[in-house]
Amino acid sequence: MMHDLSITETRAVLFDLPCIFDIDAAMAGSLLPYLWHPENGARLVVLDKEAVGEATVLEIDPCYVFHPLNAYDLPDGRIVIDLVKHPRMFDVDRHGPNEGIPTLERWTLDPARGSVHQEVIDDAGQEFPRVDERLVGRQHRYGYSVRVLGNWQHAGLLRHDYQTGAVRTHDYGPGRATMEAVFVPRHAGAAEDDGWLISMVHDANEGRGELVILDAASFDAEPVARVLLPGRVPYGFHGNWIPTGQ
Repeated sequence: MMHDLSITETRAVLFDLPCIFDIDAAMAGSLLPYLWHPENGARLVVLDKEAVGEATVLEIDPCYVFHPLNAYDLPDGRIVIDLVKHPRMFDVDRHGPNEGIPTLERWTLDPARGSVHQEVIDDAGQEFPRVDERLVGRQHRYGYSVRVLGNWQHAGLLRHDYQTGAVRTHDYGPGRATMEAVFVPRHAGAAEDDGWLISMVHDANEGRGELVILDAASFDAEPVARVLLPGRVPYGFHGNWIPTGQ
């Protein structure tokens, strides 16, 4: 099961990880017929956009990745990928994800040497990482992710500054949990933190959802706008927002 992939300006990276479709589970009626098979190994497959049919395979320890944040090329040919790593998936809990704490990591791939250096950026539970989409495939400074608590409740929003190492949290209040945030620049040429963060927030106190807009540069401040919705939006809702007319 490959949920996503990473791209840079010159290459694509596939996550070939040991979460495998299981025909017996499917025939038994499983809604998620995927099982953890660490004996299959784990690897990253690097594809050069200009060299069709060629691939470099890099072995890593078994783990699982749903969502990369972003990736980019380094001048020396290495590749940096920021992502959320799960220690395993669909092993004991077949209806996960609930197989250990998902953490934010930086993987530096060296295709020439055949190596991958893995570094933990933040060991707090988190998922649904996002970046300013104008920088997809190029080096970024800021990344945003959702703080994940026990039983997969989505709590506050995290902002990671890769230049300073600082981590800031926006707390939406008691009983209120955000889902994936999308960055919207103030205008086409705006700086990376000059714009808004838009996300769906579930208010357990009222049993309804809200569309909440934050000022990205004033991450800790009160929202600049809240749109009250008539009903509940289920946990896990995530995607993109597109300007009117596009």
